[in-house]
Amino acid sequence: MIKVKNITKKYKNKSISRKKYVKYALDDVSIEIHTGSVTAIIGINGSGKTTLLKSISGLVHPDSGEIFIDGEKIGSKVNRDLIFVPDVATHFAGFSIGQMMEFYRDFYENWCDEKAKEMLEFFNLKEDEIIDNLSKGNIAKTKLVFAFSMNTKYIVLDEPFSGIDIFKREEFSKVMAKYMNEDQAIILSTHEIDEIESMVEYVYIMGNGRIISNFDAEDMRFNEGKSISDKMREVSSYGKDS
Repeated sequence: MIKVKNITKKYKNKSISRKKYVKYALDDVSIEIHTGSVTAIIGINGSGKTTLLKSISGLVHPDSGEIFIDGEKIGSKVNRDLIFVPDVATHFAGFSIGQMMEFYRDFYENWCDEKAKEMLEFFNLKEDEIIDNLSKGNIAKTKLVFAFSMNTKYIVLDEPFSGIDIFKREEFSKVMAKYMNEDQAIILSTHEIDEIESMVEYVYIMGNGRIISNFDAEDMRFNEGKSISDKMREVSSYGKDS
């Protein structure tokens, strides 16, 4: 389990008058991520989603609060048990898919060639293809192949559907459901809420650096008759100025 306890992250910005002021990217945020589940962090731009994911991944250091991975304070363990996949390219320039697979194979002891090859076949991608020459959609696919083949316990995806057409998003959702192990957890942020409706189990909605709503998606649908999009619209006014 990943446990985030009361983390705060502040940045010093300048106003139009050039006076410095403090902006809270995260303001006393607490969440829990359980294995065997898919958790979505949603909210409008500037709500704090990416800062939260980067904090969990050890890439941003909060000013206060604590983050635990399986009971241990975040540290070297994050490199063994978690992979963060940003919404930008992560491959080396000029590398083929196969060359990137060799790189990850050397650094991740749980790397699974069988899963990588199966996913490449599913996506109709070849190991000798140069990643720079692929479409944005196919580059996004290679990132998913690499992330799932590392077999880390926690997979953190920041806007995995960014720039991908609706048909490919549906394909992505099926892949994430198919290749996720029972002892893994997927944590993702996205604006494409409809595409994750059927696969997400728990949701945190952010606004102005705070958690403004959290719920079990299935329970909400059963008890309130609302979709994730419905709930997002209901609470969106809290974060519209972020």
